[in-house]
Amino acid sequence: MTQSYTTLMDRFLHALFLQSGYRERSAEILNEGIAIIALGSYGRRELCLGSDVDLLVIHQSQLSPEMNEIISRVLYSLWDAKLEVGHGVKTLQECIRAGMSDFRSLTSLMDMRLLMGSRPFFRLFEEAFWSKVDREKGSLLSRFLIYQGKRAEKYGNQGYFAEPDIKEGLGGLRNIHFMAWMARVYFKITDLRQIKRFPAFSHFPLERLHRSESFLLKVRNRLHYLAGGRREDRLLIPFQIQISRSLGYEDTPSYTGPERFMRNLYLHLNRIRYGSEEFQTRALDLIDPRPLEPLPNRLPADFQVLKGNIVLREGNLLKARDPLLLLRAFEQANRQGLFLGSGLIWEAGHLISGRGKEILSHPEAHGLFVSILMSPMNPKLLRLALEIGLVGLFIPEFKKIRNLAQFSHYHIETVDLHSLKTVEIVHQIARGAYDGRWPGLSEIFRELQHPEWLYLAGLLHDIGKGSKGDHSRKGADLIPRILRRLGMKGRVAKDLSFLVQHHLLLVNISQRRDLNDEKTSVQAAQVISNVETLNLLQLLTVADSLATGPVAGSDWKIMLLNELYLKVRHILERGILASPDATKRVEQNKGNLLRLLSRRFAPKEILQLMEQVSTWYFLSTRLDDMAEHFLLALTLQKRRFSWTLQKLNNAPVTRVLLCTYDRPGLFSKMVGVFTLNNMDVLSGNIFTLKNGLALDIYEVTNPLDPFREREMWSKVYSDAMEAIEDRLPLDELIERKERADLFPDRVYSPFPDRMRIDNEASDFFTIIEIIGAARAGLLYDLAKEIFSQGLDIRFARINRDKEKTAGVFYVRDAGGQKVSGSAEMERIKQGILSVIG
Repeated sequence: MTQSYTTLMDRFLHALFLQSGYRERSAEILNEGIAIIALGSYGRRELCLGSDVDLLVIHQSQLSPEMNEIISRVLYSLWDAKLEVGHGVKTLQECIRAGMSDFRSLTSLMDMRLLMGSRPFFRLFEEAFWSKVDREKGSLLSRFLIYQGKRAEKYGNQGYFAEPDIKEGLGGLRNIHFMAWMARVYFKITDLRQIKRFPAFSHFPLERLHRSESFLLKVRNRLHYLAGGRREDRLLIPFQIQISRSLGYEDTPSYTGPERFMRNLYLHLNRIRYGSEEFQTRALDLIDPRPLEPLPNRLPADFQVLKGNIVLREGNLLKARDPLLLLRAFEQANRQGLFLGSGLIWEAGHLISGRGKEILSHPEAHGLFVSILMSPMNPKLLRLALEIGLVGLFIPEFKKIRNLAQFSHYHIETVDLHSLKTVEIVHQIARGAYDGRWPGLSEIFRELQHPEWLYLAGLLHDIGKGSKGDHSRKGADLIPRILRRLGMKGRVAKDLSFLVQHHLLLVNISQRRDLNDEKTSVQAAQVISNVETLNLLQLLTVADSLATGPVAGSDWKIMLLNELYLKVRHILERGILASPDATKRVEQNKGNLLRLLSRRFAPKEILQLMEQVSTWYFLSTRLDDMAEHFLLALTLQKRRFSWTLQKLNNAPVTRVLLCTYDRPGLFSKMVGVFTLNNMDVLSGNIFTLKNGLALDIYEVTNPLDPFREREMWSKVYSDAMEAIEDRLPLDELIERKERADLFPDRVYSPFPDRMRIDNEASDFFTIIEIIGAARAGLLYDLAKEIFSQGLDIRFARINRDKEKTAGVFYVRDAGGQKVSGSAEMERIKQGILSVIG
């Protein structure tokens, strides 16, 4: 279709130029040297429906007024046709200077094609341009590599995984262009298919890459059509749904149509991405050949080292030798911190596809493979093992998660690559790479009795996503069979199954429960049962979160994980799974608080205030927070509102310790104020005293502008004062904010709205869990609804991202008891669903 559209555009342009007087100026065009050139995608004959029509008029001498008029008429006609037109009028010398000084101009010129004008002059320009490129090709190499690095940095983030850029993203069409440009500059070929004439590329899978290119062009054209004929290369989630339907991807019992489409898309993106990396490696071997390097100690005689890669000695053909040679090459590369050469990679791929069963039948094979998995000194080798089919050969279950896209904004990789990324992060934790941000992770790793099990858990923790249903339980069921096939016996199967089944346990508890409620930690300790398992689970959880992406692995969420880990470990190390006497703990906390405050206040004042405070406050609040609250309360006097701000060092979060006189709906009003000022409420602890004071703790995201934080907090304080006194129209202001805050990419969420009421997880509170839309005012509306139901919110934890709002609320009824009675629960459920639905 792209070639047909390009041909149609050629005819249209010819007609426009002829209609504008081109034929009458033919003598000037031939004699003075004028050429009209197509550039970029138009020059490559890859014009999609919304692509820019890039034109360049090059000339030898000054253009006549009549020729300038012709060009202007054509451009105006193209604009009238609603086409996006890139255009320029330059001399031959100006074009070459522009190409050498600007990389985008350079690559655009590399795809030039004559449309109309003087062919001899165009050939003269071509010769001058490519002669200049050839002279500068040494310095151009670094520009090529810098360009690729910048692309990887920009498009390798979380947002571009969930909604990839078909043209510029990793594995997109630009990777194909990059190969063609390098081939043209360094191998002097005009068609990328000619690269196979070079022995190093004789087996390069170019045909498969071109099939993937055709698929991406088809998707890009559909994108442009759905976007109303304009250029849109970002495959947003709503477009994914529409394109999957238009291409005939139906729902199956295992996957939805959009999931099947995205899996196929990532097959093509990953094929192009890693194919272009292989191309670059082979090309650099030829462009910049280096001598063989000294052999590392004890490297087998079959191998030698070239540019940091293990290669076969000249004349050795892997497929004609011992099939274990492949695994030994991997083992040596892993042990020596090397990689495999491109020729060896190609031979290995053919060996696996042709003699895979022979490899599996060899007694030593499984041991060599497991040694690579359980001690990955170079995690990049695991990705190579995946790409050439080695992982799938030994673990066939892995084939079900190959190129499997995860239909959400959380993940930045497909399931298979996410699993490898988790292993890589475990390796980084072991080396202390994260100790600067979260001290202690490498120390936990050093405590492990079986650190190799952690690598295996990282690789297999999402193996169950290849089947429908609870992937944690499905994956745990697969582990014994996988380990038996790998020849691993004993306790490892039981422990690894536990880690896979419960790899989300710590995440769910830390983000959905009150960590100050000791029952939360006790219940986690009862499931985990020993410190060794806790250490494995903590490191697996951290690695999984960081590999998932910046949303799941934010500083705030890792901080919550660490807090839960320390509390559960404390319980396990004490050797008891029950809380000590609550009365004793309350008295200890009161005594510590009295001693801390007696330096500033009379003991009588402190004790009088203590009498107003609930037992739960002394059981669930840190000593330093209690001291700050009491300081605020004892100095409040005639003020109506007082707070202390504590900005955290290890997360973009501020803790707001608040003291005021309680008012109906205080929590919802504070939530509304924070929302108006673009601060997300992450958690809230609410305590009401017998004398009417409220001692609250809110954890909120920092103000958006770090240079105006003091100004913003001053505004929040002023807004809070007005809201508490009902002088701020919160409903109207938040509704107005939501209308201004609705972006197209927030319309669709793969998470259905739902809510659940839990009366078992806490001894003192009913827990309400919700998942709803990602709109800014949802928490405010929920808080109002819960208050209108006669419920008192005592703790809340909220997580709002691009897709959804997830929240948990600890509530009691007006009598201070848990919610009971099916009719009352149903009424609450329907009220909340009316808000989130």
